[in-house]
Amino acid sequence: SAFIKSIRGSDPDGALYWLARMLEAGEDPLFVVRRMVILAAEDVGLADPNALPQSTAAWEAYERLGSPEGELAIAQ
Repeated sequence: SAFIKSIRGSDPDGALYWLARMLEAGEDPLFVVRRMVILAAEDVGLADPNALPQSTAAWEAYERLGSPEGELAIAQ
């Protein structure tokens, strides 16, 4: 919830902080990136049409690279 709120609030430092906390706590990175795609489609997409292509590219990069390299694409 705090991760999504940080993104909605245009707080990149907060979003990275909560992303790191989630991943460190053992959250499945695919769950995180799925939530990012949903967020891009529902909330951010109207303000930034590039949000959806970028989030789906992060999902694809994670699926191809795995952890930990794919997590860099999620953070971007």
